[in-house]
Amino acid sequence: MKKQSNTTTERLLTYEEVCTVLKTSQATLRRYVKQGRFPAPVKPNPNGRAVRFRYQDVKAWLDKL
Repeated sequence: MKKQSNTTTERLLTYEEVCTVLKTSQATLRRYVKQGRFPAPVKPNPNGRAVRFRYQDVKAWLDKL
């Protein structure tokens, strides 16, 4: 797990890490995000291509299940 952010230190997860936790495929996770059924990822670097999920958002989503 990587810790990165512009303003505060927060845990950010990759698609692979979230898929491992959810025990689902990346295609399913991407579909959930597109449908609004899962929190949207954020860009740690506004000029980069990488996206990450906030740990707090993933945990809150899991707690609602």
